[in-house]
Amino acid sequence: MASESYWLGLPAWAFTGWRGRYFSASESPLQGYSRVFNTVEGNTTFYRTPDPAQVTKWRAAVDGCAFKFCFKLPRAVTHERRPDLDTLRVFLRVIEPLGDHLGPLLVQFPASVGPAQLPDVGRMLAQVPSEFRCVVEVRHPAFFAEPDLLLPLLHEYQAGRVVMDTRPLYDGDRSHPEVLAALHEKPDLPVLPEVHNGLAFVRLVLHPESRQNVAYVGEWAKLIAGYLAAGHDTFMMIHCPNNLHCPEFAADFHRSLIARPGVSGLAELPPWPVPQQGQLL
Repeated sequence: MASESYWLGLPAWAFTGWRGRYFSASESPLQGYSRVFNTVEGNTTFYRTPDPAQVTKWRAAVDGCAFKFCFKLPRAVTHERRPDLDTLRVFLRVIEPLGDHLGPLLVQFPASVGPAQLPDVGRMLAQVPSEFRCVVEVRHPAFFAEPDLLLPLLHEYQAGRVVMDTRPLYDGDRSHPEVLAALHEKPDLPVLPEVHNGLAFVRLVLHPESRQNVAYVGEWAKLIAGYLAAGHDTFMMIHCPNNLHCPEFAADFHRSLIARPGVSGLAELPPWPVPQQGQLL
C-alpha cells in the first residue's frame, strides 16, 4: 500500500468462505492474505498460545512482506480475576521471534474491569517489555463517561487506546439474522476517536448489508486520513458479524480513503489472488 504508517486488515487471515472466492486454495491462507492486506488481528491467541514451530511457519509465510501481526493477549491474562503472568511471559517469549512482523498487542478487557482495577492493569502492563507496543481496549462505561481515567496508564506505558465502533450494527437494521446473532457479543459504547501516543487502532464493525455502512465508511475514511496526515501509526481492522463480507468491505473502505482530498502515497490494494468478477478492486 506504499505507506509505512497505514495498516489495513481483518479479524483473521483464514476463513473457509474466502478460499477460492478471494484467496487461492493453492497456497497457504496466510500467504494469500498477506499479498493483499498488511496486518491482521490474531484472535486465536486469546484462546491458545501458539507453539514455536507454528510461529516459525507464520514468519516464513510473510517473508518479504511489510506485514504486522496484532495478537490478542490470552484471556488468562486479561479476563481472569487475577492475571496469569506466567501465561503472559510464555506468550511473549513464543511470539518474540516474529520481530519486525509484530504489530501492537491487543490488550482487551471485559466490562467487569473498571477504574478500581487500574492498578492491576498497570502491574500487568509492567510485565510487557518496552519493545512490544500495546493498544488497550476497555468496555466499562466509566472509561467512556470519563475518558481521562485511562490517560495516566496510557502515558506510562506509551500505549494506544482501541476505538471500537459498532454503530453500523446498532443504528442499522437489527432484524438481520447475522446482526441478531452478534449483538450480544458487540458492546454498544460511545466512539472516542482521539489518538494517544501516536498510535491509532480502530476496530470498525460493519453491517452485513453494505448500503447501511456508507456513512460510517466515509466518516472513518476522513478520520483515518487525518490520523495519517498527523503522522500517527494507524491500524484499521474491518469486522462484520459474517467474516465472509470482510475482504470486500475492507476494499470499500480503502477506496474511500484514497479518494479523500489530500491523501497521497496510497495506491489501490494489490489484486486479489483469485480474479474477481466485476473488478472488485
